[in-house]
Amino acid sequence: MKRVLATLALILAFQVQAVVAQDYVQPPITVSRDKIRDSEGRLYYSHVVLEKQTLFSIAKAYGVTVDQICDANREFDLRNEGLRKNTILRIPIVSEGETSSKNDDKASEQESKTVQVAVPQDNARIHVVKWFESLEDIAAKYGVSSEAIAAANGLKNGKVKTRMKLVIPEGETAVAELEEAVPAAEEEDSATQEKGGEGTLDRIHGTIDDFFDRFAPRKEVNAMLILPFSAAAGPNVNSFDFYSGFLMGIRDLGQMGISTNLQVYDARQGRIPVGAEAVSSNDLVIGPISSRDLGNLLAIDSTRTPVVSPLDHKAGALTEGRHHFIQAPTSYDVQYEDMVDWIRHDLSAGDKVLMISEKGAASTELPARMDALLRNSGVEYTPYSYSILQGRNVGDALASLMGKGLNRVIIASESEAFVNDVVRNLNQLVFRKHEIVLYSSSRIRAYNTIDVENLHNLRMHASLSYNIDYDSPQVKRFLLEYRALYGTEPTQFSFQGYDIARFFIAACAEYGKGWLEKLASMNRMQLLQNDFLFAEEEDGGFVNQGIRRVVYTTDYKIESYR
Repeated sequence: MKRVLATLALILAFQVQAVVAQDYVQPPITVSRDKIRDSEGRLYYSHVVLEKQTLFSIAKAYGVTVDQICDANREFDLRNEGLRKNTILRIPIVSEGETSSKNDDKASEQESKTVQVAVPQDNARIHVVKWFESLEDIAAKYGVSSEAIAAANGLKNGKVKTRMKLVIPEGETAVAELEEAVPAAEEEDSATQEKGGEGTLDRIHGTIDDFFDRFAPRKEVNAMLILPFSAAAGPNVNSFDFYSGFLMGIRDLGQMGISTNLQVYDARQGRIPVGAEAVSSNDLVIGPISSRDLGNLLAIDSTRTPVVSPLDHKAGALTEGRHHFIQAPTSYDVQYEDMVDWIRHDLSAGDKVLMISEKGAASTELPARMDALLRNSGVEYTPYSYSILQGRNVGDALASLMGKGLNRVIIASESEAFVNDVVRNLNQLVFRKHEIVLYSSSRIRAYNTIDVENLHNLRMHASLSYNIDYDSPQVKRFLLEYRALYGTEPTQFSFQGYDIARFFIAACAEYGKGWLEKLASMNRMQLLQNDFLFAEEEDGGFVNQGIRRVVYTTDYKIESYR
């Protein structure tokens, strides 16, 4: 709890600093285009409540009454509890001509003085302001006057801010997007060509400019972080640890000249608290954590905003068919591939490879997977299988399979009880003077029943997704600063939050709007506990191939292996 309170204090400090640094701007209310149906088939708009919005202002924007909104969202008890930021409201879709307000004129007049309402008309478009754009830039893009845009959105001073959503009125000379303009340009008459092809040259320049603009570095990144901060038993400490490290990553990026506009949401009890509109206004989304919640988020986002899976090793399956999904933790499959590659590389004449699996296990998927990897790599091995009930009597059988040289062993099981039994039996063989090296994934380090001394005796070679080198100067600096800020020790989640922020926000700043297209060509980056090296799936997103190898030595050290 002390860690949580310290984190909340720092978060409050960040928020206070942001409020003081800028003048307050009343957020406009934009009518959502997202529609949902209830269990009875009724159609509604899906509206995400922003800070300072009121029931009256939302009702006015959508042309409905406050009572209609309250009746459609009875579970929130809006009449007594009021609105809460990030609540997703169902807004009734009313037919044309239906009454839209039962509020008195006095309240209406007072509300209209404080709320900017941007309601798109049939012939209007919505533009989300980028960090580098001015009102004049936007006006030139759409071929309308800046005065017309200002009038349509109630902008008195003509200033716009990043992520502001503007209604663009129809103009007589509105220009199309580049991809629409190129086909149209093919219909130019011969007179244009005789004049030297100025139209074609302009298009070429436009295409080049667009290309460089797409990968132009930027100083400001819009990011969304979704974590399960709340749990039935109280605050989720792991999420707060992750957030604490994430904030430190943002702070360090700020010292490098990279500013981050961060939106943070609580994925309470698996609920996704945002809609597609909010997601699309960001350069990337980090989280939520579980595969299920990530799948729910991907289902509502039709804009294909890049989504990063920050913690779940098993979320890699979501990359299939989703080119905008990024699996940051290395999967167990990648770890298994590295284990086999490590064996193949170190294998010497006289060595023997042994794969041990559990007889009668409910799942044979992992043994089959390891068999395929070993065969495809050209490594010859001896399989051996026994049931855990035989564990006390397999010592001699295992000894008979050992070679006179070095025996390299893989345990093809995800059962903690069975893995523990194999490690115990192998350790006994070490004392009988057999030379054994055990190869493992990170899964074995989560098994609390295994005696770590046995892993050192077996000189375990582990292919890991995470590992922290506490002798590293960068890690030492992080430890000291984390303790000073939060008054507690960082956990693995704290390190992970820092690494995720430092890598992905920096990548977005360095490569601009096209950063995702550069991800697979980036060099391996070594951070506090991660190596990030991404590969693009043939028909899907990106998976991290960065592995950290460590060796458990017989003098009880854990050494990094390069």
